[in-house]
Amino acid sequence: MKRALLLIWILTAAVAVQAQSQLVFNEAIPVSFLIRQEAAGNSSQVNSNKLIQLLAEGGTTTNRTGGRPSRKPEFVVRLEQQSRIAKAGGQLQLKVQLQQIGVNGDVHYRGFDLGNVLLPEQAKMTVRLLNVQQKEVKRYSLPSLSLKPDGIVALETSVPDTAGGQGYTLKVEGMELIYTQADVQELENRISLIKDYYAADATLNKMLQDVALIKHDDVDRIKQEDKRLHDMEEMLDKLQDKRFSDKLSLNQYDPQRYTSKSNQLNQLLKERRKAVNHTLATLDQQFYNRGISLMARNNLAAASTYFVKSLEVNPRFAPSHLQLARLDFMSGNVQAAAGRTRDILTQMRVDPETQQMALGLAHDIYSSFMAEGHAHNGRGDYRSAVAAYADARALCSTLGGLRCNMPALNDGESRAVYGYYRSMVDEGKRALSRGELAQADQVANEAYAFQRQYDYLLRDATEAAELQGQVKYQYYVQHIDKGRQAMKSKDFRYALEQFESALALEQGYTFQPVRELSSLLQQAAKPVLLSQLAEGYTLAMNNRLGDARAVASSAENMRSRYALERDTEVQAKYVELRDRIFTQECLNVQADYDRHYQNAQALVREKKFIAADQAYQSAIKAAGTKATCMIATFTADDGMANIADAVAYQRMLEEANRMVATGRYTDAIQRYNDAEQHYLSKSIARFGLDHISLYNFVREQSKLAFTASVVDHFTRIHQEKAALQLLDNLLDKGYSKGKTKKVQQQLGIQLAILDVNGGRTEPANVLAASYTQGDKKLKQLGKAYEKERKKLAKG
Repeated sequence: MKRALLLIWILTAAVAVQAQSQLVFNEAIPVSFLIRQEAAGNSSQVNSNKLIQLLAEGGTTTNRTGGRPSRKPEFVVRLEQQSRIAKAGGQLQLKVQLQQIGVNGDVHYRGFDLGNVLLPEQAKMTVRLLNVQQKEVKRYSLPSLSLKPDGIVALETSVPDTAGGQGYTLKVEGMELIYTQADVQELENRISLIKDYYAADATLNKMLQDVALIKHDDVDRIKQEDKRLHDMEEMLDKLQDKRFSDKLSLNQYDPQRYTSKSNQLNQLLKERRKAVNHTLATLDQQFYNRGISLMARNNLAAASTYFVKSLEVNPRFAPSHLQLARLDFMSGNVQAAAGRTRDILTQMRVDPETQQMALGLAHDIYSSFMAEGHAHNGRGDYRSAVAAYADARALCSTLGGLRCNMPALNDGESRAVYGYYRSMVDEGKRALSRGELAQADQVANEAYAFQRQYDYLLRDATEAAELQGQVKYQYYVQHIDKGRQAMKSKDFRYALEQFESALALEQGYTFQPVRELSSLLQQAAKPVLLSQLAEGYTLAMNNRLGDARAVASSAENMRSRYALERDTEVQAKYVELRDRIFTQECLNVQADYDRHYQNAQALVREKKFIAADQAYQSAIKAAGTKATCMIATFTADDGMANIADAVAYQRMLEEANRMVATGRYTDAIQRYNDAEQHYLSKSIARFGLDHISLYNFVREQSKLAFTASVVDHFTRIHQEKAALQLLDNLLDKGYSKGKTKKVQQQLGIQLAILDVNGGRTEPANVLAASYTQGDKKLKQLGKAYEKERKKLAKG
């Protein structure tokens, strides 16, 4: 409500103001400008000539009679110039407007009206205010006014009324339209858009022809058709992005029916897309149907190709697998048919019809395997029969819905298995009779493995085991014969290997053993064992004790294995090796002891008593590693005892240094003093060691906080001179004087008492200055000194 009242008030005020103004001058005249190609006199004419040239390229002119060349296009810019003077109070209100701006003439390009882009961008003029005598009262130069199609206000201003509002007129002179490069660019853009429109129309026409050629049911080329369709869809999207309908106002003028064609193409593409997508979505079924059609025409090779294509699209499409299995079965590739059928019924989700057909095919395959097995049995080819029955049994055990004649299968398989088993045993016996042990052994092993595989049929069969025993017995006898021959040629190691191989066979099988084998083993083992013991003795002599011990251990095992423990020659060599190892071990321990002892002696000479003590301990420890050697350690014990005092002294100094490093300054001072007392009481100088005082020790340290602690210590034990020297040195090194305030004060007091007790009578400030040497860092010491002197003087 408030907003409505406000609006009424504003309208009322406007009417009142209008009523108070008086119209003095009002003039509206039409103005027109002919734009044509002329000699370029300025930049505007250059630009307008370019506009004319662009229009001429579009064929907007007409031929003159008489066969003369086409004239250049030209056009007229028309507008209405309205001038108005109104009097309001003592002011004249001046206003000049340009309105009803339009263009006509040769303004078409390939049928499109370009009048709205041929308006000049700017205009300039001069406006003169004249009085009743037509004398100029005011002049306004108006350059570079921006023109707009719906008109502009060129001038709107007020001037004082000096003539009572009588006889004033406005005169517009020198109006000029200005074409700029922006006008040329705008026309070029519009012409380019029109050219794009016609090019797009040609593209639309081509696509309207091509879209009809896309075959959605051509399954062999559906991927290519999908790609073509996708390219057309992308092209249409690009054309629609150009927005010709909006930019060229095609709802008013569309010479090529572009909008209609675009909509038609869009609809056709959607229809083709729907059909192609359906084919792609059911491509496995499409290929399958094509394969079925080819099978019906007995073109099995081509049908197989399409079933494979179906599976390339959908690897688990059971109907195509089933047809490929049927084709394999029909071509005699029964194994492949069986494998594919088994996969269909055990690993794929299938519809009831496909399942029933697959079971029917499986039964045919089973029957084929059974027929093959029977045929092989009839020909005595038991190996092939076993394989056929195995395939039949595998199919029956895998497919629960398959009905199999188990009595027939069991009977046929039993005949085949027994037949093949007996044939293998017979083959092995023939090889054995020919002396081909390797071949007989291989066949025996295969027969035994086959028996285990068909244990449910051959559980009680003994032929393979008997054959294997006969073969192994022959190997057994061969090993013994080779061992005897090696014994004769003194090759005892090889003889022992052969006898060991014979013994392994004897223990693994139940044939009749050769009684003298154990004696032969012992005879071959003794020289081998003696050779090993001699080798071990040489290793021990060369101090290769690890290898010598390994030989001794191996020899002990051989003595036990071959019952040679009581053989005197072997026993003597074994004891000799054992004693040599022990002797060498003791020599090594003595050498370790001597090495550590000599190192300790060298360290003593270098006055490194802690390291020397550790070397003596290492020597004693080395001697203890083998107590049975009874290495004497008295020299190391005496050495440790002789340097014990020096070791204790150096360890005290090490502890003091560690305490300084870890910030335990009070403990470090105490430990250093203990070391000094130990040095004096134990006469450590006899070891060639020099001791430095705590004062010199602290000067060698880099930690200023430790120096400050020693300053406190010297102050407490009344070594004022030493404390003062260290304090001065400490402050010179940058230590904070604030941290030394208390010790400075205590030191000043103690120095004052010391001087008074010593009878020094010089003025307090003079003596204080002698201690501080004018150093401001010792200001607190000087003040405390003077204060204490005054206090003592009063007392």
